[in-house]
Amino acid sequence: MNPLLTKTIAEIREAFGSGETTPLHLLDATLEHLEAIDPVINAIAYLDESGARAAAQAATDRLVSGRARGDMDGIPVTIKDSVHAIGMPWRHGVAANADLPMSTVDAPPTARLREAGAVIVGKTTMPDMGMMAAGVSSLYGITRNPWDLSRNTGGSSAGAGASLASGIGFGSVGSDIAGSVRLPAGHCGLVALKPTQGRIPHTAPSTMRSAGPMARTVDDLIDLYRVISGPDPRDTWSLPYEDSTDIRAGLAPAGLRIGVMLDMGYGPTVSDDIQAVVRSAAMQLSAAGAVVTEMPPVFGADPYPALDRLFQVRARTEWEAIPENRRSQVLPAVADWASAAAEYSASRFSRDTDAVMRSQELVRTQTAEFDFVISPVIPTVGFGAEEVGLDPAQPLGHCSFTAWFNQTAQPASALCFGFSGPMPVGIQVVGPRFADQAVLRLTKWLEGAREIEMNWPTAVAEDKIGALG
Repeated sequence: MNPLLTKTIAEIREAFGSGETTPLHLLDATLEHLEAIDPVINAIAYLDESGARAAAQAATDRLVSGRARGDMDGIPVTIKDSVHAIGMPWRHGVAANADLPMSTVDAPPTARLREAGAVIVGKTTMPDMGMMAAGVSSLYGITRNPWDLSRNTGGSSAGAGASLASGIGFGSVGSDIAGSVRLPAGHCGLVALKPTQGRIPHTAPSTMRSAGPMARTVDDLIDLYRVISGPDPRDTWSLPYEDSTDIRAGLAPAGLRIGVMLDMGYGPTVSDDIQAVVRSAAMQLSAAGAVVTEMPPVFGADPYPALDRLFQVRARTEWEAIPENRRSQVLPAVADWASAAAEYSASRFSRDTDAVMRSQELVRTQTAEFDFVISPVIPTVGFGAEEVGLDPAQPLGHCSFTAWFNQTAQPASALCFGFSGPMPVGIQVVGPRFADQAVLRLTKWLEGAREIEMNWPTAVAEDKIGALG
């Protein structure tokens, strides 16, 4: 792989400034690598080569004339299938949507990226409707984890996770309704942020789903975050501009109260290797002067069925909007799971909403005792590439450590902090609502404290390809 593609965004800016490369040459290197690696990992849903070339040429012209727009000018990035972009298709991972017309509007993250001069290479894959935490789609097929092609990427920002880990692009914008940027980051060794709702505007406005940046390093993530976190009136919950002057300064842990969440009180048991990685992060924080406390189980009774039914209703509503003669094209794992929602009453939906709000308040109250909480991202080291999750009956059921922070609107990041065999293991860092920058700063401190090397799987060994047949 071209050595340029292993650099950070800051190093690329230096390479632009020194004349070592230009945005156009960088795009050429990115496309060459994409052509070699994507047929194996299947991460790119749509390649917009002509649009990317036009953006890279414009960025090169600005560079030559001294009119560069900022940190992301000329930097190749991707966006998720579900993020609208003018001239690109929106398919939501569903085969039945394969021939929908091209989008005629830029979603807020897309608009901010274009304004900043970023080079949007194309769109990344996702599962049907974003309703699975796995890289399996009726339209795109199986997206594979470049660390081990037999393993899952997680979802729903599956292609974003696989492409970044393999060296395609320097950042990606995904979306997160129950962990959909943090889960692929955990599976694929990346950094990701589910922001406070409204901090990164998105459409349609939602109190549950957020757009979120993904990258290989915290500083790269910060570059992306600073661009896409500007307000946009199209999002009802959009927050005002914030001062990000100190966002790159690692947050020293001394004196911080850190909760360690290893048991939600329901869901899959956290495996020993995952626990070991989270505890290693806790030890680093404690050694640096933080007051670290292991939290008791969060829930005394299983809160998930009510939340699962709300997700079922969401998926069933989208399924019913598909022309009847095409509904059979929806992935059975999603369609069959959501089918029960056809029998739910409005009163049941209201009761489930109230139950989720009570659970949300319990999570908020328990985490409010601490300045930050760390936890696993996923309870195990993953599952097979072709699987839809740990429990096929609940394709979002293993999101126990991530989903509730979509409900509380708290910012939560994911960061690789260890390995189990060849596979990365992520931790989650959660802060109070509106403390997105503080979460990023503590995540940066932890990135500097981890005792691992990130040797990214930018080349796929021939023996791994052969093993897949």
